[in-house]
Amino acid sequence: MNLETNNETIRLCGVVSKERRNKILEGDMIVPDIKPDILSVSNVDADIFLTKKEISEGRLLIEGVADATAIYVAEDQNGSIKSLNNVFSFSEVFEIEKLNSESIVDVNTKKESIEYKVINGRKIAVKIPIVLGVSVKNCLEYNIAKDVVDDRSVEIQREEIEVQSLLDSQVQNIELNEIINLFEENKSIAEILKANLDIKNIDYKTSYNKILAKADAVVRIIYISDSEVPSIETFEATVPVMGYINSDNLDEKSKIELQFNIKSFALRPIYQDLKSRSFSIESEIEVRADVYQTKKVEIISDIYDPDANVNLQTQIISITKNLIDANENIEITQRLMIPELENIKILSINVEPIITNKNVLEGKIALEGNGEFNVLYYNEQKKIIESKKLDLPYQQVLKIPELKSNMEVDITLSVKELEYRKIDSNELQIKVIFDANVVAEEIKIIQGITQIDVQEISNEKRPSVIIYYVKPGDTLWNIAKKYRTTISELREYNEIKDDMIYPNQQLIIPKRARKLITNLR
Repeated sequence: MNLETNNETIRLCGVVSKERRNKILEGDMIVPDIKPDILSVSNVDADIFLTKKEISEGRLLIEGVADATAIYVAEDQNGSIKSLNNVFSFSEVFEIEKLNSESIVDVNTKKESIEYKVINGRKIAVKIPIVLGVSVKNCLEYNIAKDVVDDRSVEIQREEIEVQSLLDSQVQNIELNEIINLFEENKSIAEILKANLDIKNIDYKTSYNKILAKADAVVRIIYISDSEVPSIETFEATVPVMGYINSDNLDEKSKIELQFNIKSFALRPIYQDLKSRSFSIESEIEVRADVYQTKKVEIISDIYDPDANVNLQTQIISITKNLIDANENIEITQRLMIPELENIKILSINVEPIITNKNVLEGKIALEGNGEFNVLYYNEQKKIIESKKLDLPYQQVLKIPELKSNMEVDITLSVKELEYRKIDSNELQIKVIFDANVVAEEIKIIQGITQIDVQEISNEKRPSVIIYYVKPGDTLWNIAKKYRTTISELREYNEIKDDMIYPNQQLIIPKRARKLITNLR
């Protein structure tokens, strides 16, 4: 017969597939008729936007664009500086066996060094290498026995486990439409050469069944001034991004994880009286909120009946026993030699943190890598924009006391702070702080009991008393189960006050009078 049980339903999510794929976007950037020919190219850069993610059974379709900007010196009498833009579209299909419509899919992109070649005065051939990273997470529900309803003389061993359940995952698009005014000290805009948008300082608040997702959108532009003597200028502004996401599963114990993805970005100068001292930005930002709840659950880990055979149906479950989500800083301070520094104006410094080696130890992680810097500057003597690429190495030990060497560790580096200043006419000091987000987990495999079946046993022939010598690794539970007795009887006959036993200890195990099982028939 099957024993009636009280069950606990737990919903667990885990990564079932990871894939990385390299892709090269190729095409031409054509100078529009209203702009002069190209004499030389100073810089080509691109922002990658994911515009579509379509999930079906076993198949993932990703679509996106690389919004490329080229800054060049024009072949005119003034050698003026101009820019041109082009959008390169891409799509990629991933065949993933375990993917389904309920899967949670994370996609990230990384842009690598762009290659370009001037074909003629009106055309630049461009190659943009990108890396697409896909992670697929599936959630399953498990119905696990936590107690027995039947009034039987069964022996039960229980275990308390801590589980983190994904209760909800919701996506909301936020439309960002803002007009940004220059400060009084800024020169008016004649032409915008380059613009980009970053998301910083992600945070949230919860109220009833709503999540208020918050962040800062940092807008940076490089432009030619509308002045008697045109100059190259920079401007930066911060715009708040906010949006509400509905979730019916929120409570005070919920943990929220937010992901922001810029799907599109456009910037246009606003002219008044033939001058521009403001510009508009339009952006579509996708926000995903994952709602987790951590709770402790007591389940039956083992069960036996001294008077019957017990057959168990179990389900193997992977549970995160120890989850670490920690942040540490990595600081790089370096002095760089740049000839004729007094004659240049730094327009922007972009840095990409790279990890080249990772060694996970007890309580710490040893990291090695480098920061790939791209310095864009205006050479006031030559009247051109130039760029310089630099690699600055780093070595850092991140101290995380709870970390174990056997844990699976993911590390994500992002730029937290970036400062630079001139030391003298040929030397620049750069200070960058990377935020290292360390996610580590220790997986515990358990066999959750889903069904308990008992069957009457025939009379057993065994001695009235057994003398047993404890072996290394023995427990009172295992011994009692093997010889069809109970832990309480073992304690009573051997005058044991607790569960502590030791190798070579002598235990007396008397033959137990078997109870008549009437409810099996």
